[in-house]
Amino acid sequence: MSAPAPVGARDGDAPTDASLTLLGIPGATQAEVDTFWLTRVYQGDRMPQLTVRAVALGAGLGVLTCATNLYAGLKTGVAFGVAITAALLASATHGALRRLVPRAAGAPLSLLEMGCAQTVASSAGYATGGALVSVQGAWLLTTGHHLPVWTLLSWTFLLSALGVLFAVPFKRQLVDREQLPFASGTAAAATVRALHAGGETSRPRLRMLGVGGLVSGALTLARDGLGRLPYAWAFPGTLGGVSLERLGFALETGLMPVGGGALLGVRITASMLLGALLVHGVIAPRLMASGVVPLEGDFLAWALWPGAAALTTASLLQFALQARVFGRALRGLSRRTAGVRHPVEALQVPGRWLFAGLLVLTPATVALAWVGFAVPVPHALLAVALSFVLCLISCRVTGETDVSPVGALGQVTQLTYGVLLPGNVEANLATAGITVNAASSAADLLTDLKAGHLLGAHPRRVFLAQLLGCVVGSLVVVPLFYLLVPDASALGSERFPAPAAAVTAGVARVLASGVDAVSPDLRSAMAWAALGAVVLTLCEQALPERFRRWTPSAVGVGLAFLLPASTSLGFFLGGLGWAVARRLKPASEGPGVTLAAGLIAGEGLVGVGIVLARALW
Repeated sequence: MSAPAPVGARDGDAPTDASLTLLGIPGATQAEVDTFWLTRVYQGDRMPQLTVRAVALGAGLGVLTCATNLYAGLKTGVAFGVAITAALLASATHGALRRLVPRAAGAPLSLLEMGCAQTVASSAGYATGGALVSVQGAWLLTTGHHLPVWTLLSWTFLLSALGVLFAVPFKRQLVDREQLPFASGTAAAATVRALHAGGETSRPRLRMLGVGGLVSGALTLARDGLGRLPYAWAFPGTLGGVSLERLGFALETGLMPVGGGALLGVRITASMLLGALLVHGVIAPRLMASGVVPLEGDFLAWALWPGAAALTTASLLQFALQARVFGRALRGLSRRTAGVRHPVEALQVPGRWLFAGLLVLTPATVALAWVGFAVPVPHALLAVALSFVLCLISCRVTGETDVSPVGALGQVTQLTYGVLLPGNVEANLATAGITVNAASSAADLLTDLKAGHLLGAHPRRVFLAQLLGCVVGSLVVVPLFYLLVPDASALGSERFPAPAAAVTAGVARVLASGVDAVSPDLRSAMAWAALGAVVLTLCEQALPERFRRWTPSAVGVGLAFLLPASTSLGFFLGGLGWAVARRLKPASEGPGVTLAAGLIAGEGLVGVGIVLARALW
């Protein structure tokens, strides 16, 4: 039976302030959640969304986000989460255009047009540059030469578009059913709504957004722009004969982790703190004392491996435990699915789009891997299939923690091909590039779909906006990469230390002789991390609800292995502060979300401005 055509919310059913706290769609069953969203939140048929001016605005901002994220990645190894930044820039830019050229700018952007511009800009800035910063930089370091422009341009677009397609089957499960936080997407939705709303109800949220942005931005300017603040204040004392400062225990002066922690919640952030205490407070001192990791060495390079093992194991096990649900999600992509479907299914990306896209992109990716990188066809096909699984991991981890573990997932691919193609450094890097680009693109799509879901946007139009952003990003970021990095000597310099590229190149060289190059102690740590992830994941699934909320999150603990202890502490302080505020004053939920968004956006905007200013002057 075909589903009835979906309709937008009627005037009398317009979203209420209570229904749009942006922390979840209420309902006792999935059918009730879908019905509430369709009748009380969805506005895709009531206002314009994927318009020419929204796409053009997003594309223009995408040029800026591409440039700044590429520069920041080469400089620090960190890519800015640009969803919130893009939303603020879209509003400010169009507002300025309406004052300067009112006829050309037209009426104010609708809520969904602003969200569309944010999606295009976010996709351009985030989904296309991750592999350039790490894998292509590593390629340049190991081979000594650039790839041809046409190869890298095609490679970047194909893989980012492939990641967008891979994320489609996960949307209904992770965004609609589980309602994972996707903190940047939630904050972007809060930002868009606060900027667009009018009247008395919007003022507290706008005020909190401004306060958060000003405080966070001022601290970032004082620290990164003027050099008046340290990056963090180290804790005094020692553990196991190693100073707490060396172990990374400090209070960061940036407030972006605090804002992110407020949106993630206390359970996830407490799990991250627990993981940080374990890995940095217990394991690191012992390894340094025994000489396994040099006292002045990079402990995070060691911890990356067990962290990747924990994240991979937890995500795959969660996938296996929910195989039936994911199977229904995949079958739901087909119009021929038997039975009565909820009307909300008619709004999702059709299965024929997914299958048609895969029929085009998969052979093109495999052919380019063979022609451009000399990866054997069977191994290239396996890399594409592996990337689908790793995209699931990336989407789930991003949904729960707001940090996309593309670096760790790239190491998983490198380890796999260290076994399959030992000694082939080029193939090792090329297959890692498939994973990194696809995983970052998939996570970004679900982040934007989360924002669109909370705003009531049409999911198909968000998907199309994401693909358009991939086109814009590829056309901008690849030529810029050649301009900023003309040869290998530019990397590893004071201007572009390129830590992500150095780590990726180092792993490729180590694995050139096969998996035996991984030390026995590291393999043992990976096994223990995987076992711990299994135990925690099974507890999350099997324990009664009153105990489950006290069970540490395997994903949160695993992610702490990849982050400095100070960053995990910042996330926890944000989660704890949010929990206390909600208990003391439940009415603070709406303004609190925009305060958290302001903390994230303030540091992001000022940080991007500093990077851009230094790049131009």
